[in-house]
Amino acid sequence: MKRFFTITVVLLFVFLSVFVVKSTQTKIVSTTASTSSYAKILTNDCYLLESPNESSHLFLLEQSYFVKVVDIYDNVFYKIKYLEFDGYIEKSKVSFVEEYPKEPFLTGITFDIYDLANVCMRSTPKTIPTDSNILCTINVSTKDLTYYGKCVGDEAMAGLGNVWYYAAYQDENGKVYKGYIYSPLTRNLSAIASSTENLSLVNVTNFVPVDNLLYLNLSTKNLLIVITTIPTLFIVLLLTKNSKKFEDN
Repeated sequence: MKRFFTITVVLLFVFLSVFVVKSTQTKIVSTTASTSSYAKILTNDCYLLESPNESSHLFLLEQSYFVKVVDIYDNVFYKIKYLEFDGYIEKSKVSFVEEYPKEPFLTGITFDIYDLANVCMRSTPKTIPTDSNILCTINVSTKDLTYYGKCVGDEAMAGLGNVWYYAAYQDENGKVYKGYIYSPLTRNLSAIASSTENLSLVNVTNFVPVDNLLYLNLSTKNLLIVITTIPTLFIVLLLTKNSKKFEDN
């Protein structure tokens, strides 16, 4: 009977801990300016910027995914990190979220080079007479280039549009290049799906980054609570067993 009571108390503690953590998180987020520092991309015209200037477009970020906000730059821009890129983003295009997203960035998207001729990767989405912006030449039919995003540039071939892909390419010597490839010269772009993470949007006026267990996903926090409780439960059962042996003696 004593053992049953002890186990019941410990299990009750676990469930109460889950409830208290979630309630505390909700209360803190609603009364402070602190978030996980991740922000959700709300629009389909949100560019990753190389500098705090609207004209310094690197590539479009996919709506519904996230960026890691590092700091406030001014009234218009946040300084952010996205994958391996450091850059800037317009504040009006994103909203902070309460929790840490499990997969914040768009990854695993690839494409191939078309089968007719070699293709140039350029430092800008433009074709210029001197070709001074060519970074490298990619062989015909090369497969699985890493796709980061798209942008608008020159219409390099009449009637084929002005969309370019920002991508990464590793040559036969292992050197990695990152730059723009004219999209009509590519094929087999992976399907791009929206993020399925349903996180709580937080309306804040001042950004205060917080690395705190309170801002983990709730399922992760619950798992941590259970894991830390298991040793306690084991010790309680061991003590109860030893106590019973002592009483029998």
